[in-house]
Amino acid sequence: MDFLVLIAVILIVSVIIAIVAAMAESEKVSAMAPEERESYLQARQESLLNMQHGQLNSAMICPHCQSQGKIRTKVVDRKKGVSGGKATAALLTGGVSMFATGLSRKERLTQAHCSNCGNSWEF
Repeated sequence: MDFLVLIAVILIVSVIIAIVAAMAESEKVSAMAPEERESYLQARQESLLNMQHGQLNSAMICPHCQSQGKIRTKVVDRKKGVSGGKATAALLTGGVSMFATGLSRKERLTQAHCSNCGNSWEF
């Protein structure tokens, strides 16, 4: 029971901290001059796009809409198939290693996203 109370308190404190931070951010933005506010919000939007879709790649052309200079790319890891080595280790350890590593292998790909048409693809 004490554990659930602790979890509830941590959750409530986290929500309160998030609300206070959002209010402080709102006050900071509203105190800015209009030009400064616009610049700040554009930089923030660019930062969010970079985190979500990666850096802008000006040389790529979208295969869907043929626009150039609006493609964002980033490296991603995708699960693909079952790794033979991991399956063998799981058999030898009675399945214990499977909890630590899983059975699937990962493949490194490049994910691209077109800001013009919203199309996303991997290669």
